[in-house]
Amino acid sequence: SGIAEVNTQFQDMQSALKVATGSVAAADVAFANLRVFAKETPFQLSEVTTAFIRLKNLGLDPSVEAIRAYGDLASSFNGKSVMDFIEAVADATTGEFERLKEFGIKASSQGDQVAFTFRGVTTEIGKNAAEIEKYLQDLARTNFGGAMAEKMQNLSGRFSNLKDAIDNLYVTIGEGGGINVMAGALNLATDAVNGLTEN
Repeated sequence: SGIAEVNTQFQDMQSALKVATGSVAAADVAFANLRVFAKETPFQLSEVTTAFIRLKNLGLDPSVEAIRAYGDLASSFNGKSVMDFIEAVADATTGEFERLKEFGIKASSQGDQVAFTFRGVTTEIGKNAAEIEKYLQDLARTNFGGAMAEKMQNLSGRFSNLKDAIDNLYVTIGEGGGINVMAGALNLATDAVNGLTEN
């Protein structure tokens, strides 16, 4: 059941990536990069893939470098996931700054400018998605760079790594023919149930 569950999840993620990136080739490249990235972080592959898709669909920077910056910042706050901060970034790029307060970032806007204050330092930038993204990524790298790597040394990070390793094993089994066996079994089971229903 573990093999079936993980392969189902991976197939669904790949389908969502195809829609987000617009092609099978681009989805495959993105997924391969995200699988490598997930091994280096305390977050599961499903979390970083969801993060990528969310950023891509919003027209924001979905690069591994951006997700790493956001992940480092989120890792520094207990109980916060990378998606929590990405949702805060998404809101901020549309002029909604309330969620950033959860991460100690205050904002006030006037006209086409926004002033962010973090740890007593105020920075004024243009009130547009590109400048807001850049400011938040730079803030994360400057103040929280390496937080995920440090968290990976904790038991929580090691458990995450073990879970990713098991998931990769299950996917390897699935890609090695396990998916075809399960698909055939599911088709037979569906036909049997349909036959019983008709009878």
